[in-house]
Amino acid sequence: MTAPKKYVKINGVMKLNPEYKKWKDAQNSSSGGGGGPATTVYDTSQALPIVSNMQDYEELNEIVVNGGGAEVPLAESTNATIEMMQEPEICLSAGMSADTMVDELGALLNKYEVPMGLMNKLMMLTEFQSLEFIIDDSGSMSLESDTFDPVTKRTQSRWQEAQGRLKEMVEVLAYVPFEKIEICFLNRSDRVVLQRNGRDPHSFLADAHAKIDAVFRRGPSGSTPALEKLQDSIIRGQGAQIARYFFGDGIPNGGQRAQTEILNICMNRANPSGNPITFISCTNEDAAVEWMKDIEEAAPYCSESDDFDDEVMEVVRDKVLRSRTARAFI
Repeated sequence: MTAPKKYVKINGVMKLNPEYKKWKDAQNSSSGGGGGPATTVYDTSQALPIVSNMQDYEELNEIVVNGGGAEVPLAESTNATIEMMQEPEICLSAGMSADTMVDELGALLNKYEVPMGLMNKLMMLTEFQSLEFIIDDSGSMSLESDTFDPVTKRTQSRWQEAQGRLKEMVEVLAYVPFEKIEICFLNRSDRVVLQRNGRDPHSFLADAHAKIDAVFRRGPSGSTPALEKLQDSIIRGQGAQIARYFFGDGIPNGGQRAQTEILNICMNRANPSGNPITFISCTNEDAAVEWMKDIEEAAPYCSESDDFDDEVMEVVRDKVLRSRTARAFI
């Protein structure tokens, strides 16, 4: 069966085609994908189109123009990024040719429903000497998380969630230029270093995933020296531009004192725009990682990321709070 058009105009608004969603569900079901929705937008009946690649963009414009509207232009930053991605040296550093780089990255963005405008942000990763992933390997990471294994549909442990998220992030990084990826842990001395070495994304990714799987075979144990590890990372990385990603599930050793110290480090670190920190929570106990959300609100170039449902509820809460605040001034 031929795929229906992905986008249609409903009451003057471009939306995902309901027939496309039915077709996608059927494809997922027949391929063992569990029959999940064609989009992860929280309310699929209100889903607006996520334009993730040039094919999406051309299809969207075809509908708009055929309906009498003017062609929708790409954002200036997206146009500039697409041009940059076709420069021979950029393509070579990502292990691809100028003819395939935009299409291959677009296919990956489509897989994860990432807007193509974020290509610009991904290409900015070339500015960093290293992308450092700091993984909490404390004993509590063996406890249950609130995510499910995509194959078995069973609840994952927090350790499995961290492993899965790390592999997905490295999959995206495989399609963009980067200097070096380093993976380290709070307790063990293992340090995995990933470099492209001229390989195409598929060859690099196969090797990277094998190394990640190998280091995660040993289960988590120990405490949560998050403060000490972040201090060490920032001191060791002085003078360099390093993007850091901290995966954790609980309160650091030292409790409130350590949380305050981590906040101070994030608030006062040198060159915050060149040393961004992303905290990624891997737990079903939100109160245990509230300190990450507090840092996101206070420190420059710091963010906190949770699973999809929790992020949606956070957006809804913020929206309600802003609405109440606005009404208070009316």
